[in-house]
Amino acid sequence: MSTRSPQNERNTNPDAKPGYMRKSAASAKPARSAASSVRVVPASSKEKRKQAERGESLAGLSKEEKRARKQAERLQEDRLYAASNALMRKDEDYSRRRKFFWVLLAAGLIAIVIVWLMIGTTRGQEMQTTQIVGIVIAYACILGAFIYDLVRIRPIRNACRSKAEGLTEKRLNNLIEKDAAERDAKKAKRESKKK
Repeated sequence: MSTRSPQNERNTNPDAKPGYMRKSAASAKPARSAASSVRVVPASSKEKRKQAERGESLAGLSKEEKRARKQAERLQEDRLYAASNALMRKDEDYSRRRKFFWVLLAAGLIAIVIVWLMIGTTRGQEMQTTQIVGIVIAYACILGAFIYDLVRIRPIRNACRSKAEGLTEKRLNNLIEKDAAERDAKKAKRESKKK
């Protein structure tokens, strides 16, 4: 073991405690501030990271300005959501896959109801195996529906979302207005058939 230098702070400082050591390098702060071209981003929250990626900072704004900016962001998100829904409604592949998802989910729920009805009525080894088979079928249908949604439907949803994000403001407005007009026309047609 090496001998400590007599000029070492631990030896020369009379106020130092016997076990006194310097702080670790992990807790050290930079000696000087970052350059002007470097952005220092606190990674404390997801929203702060998103704002930093966009180059925005809400640090110097009043509460009303922050609220207004957040409301504008929510409105933009709502518009993108509406546009992506309009694109999905036009996609025949999406609607066909979505119907299959609901059929698979309904089949699983119906199988669960049948198994529950079987539990209260009869007993026996034969009925018990039927119930187990019914439960396996029910869970297989339900889990299969969600896996199908992740594998087959979500890529279409994400593609529509990215396509909506790539549209200009004018095209985004036109798409939303056209979709709303089509839905209103379909609703009026259905109501006229009821009368």
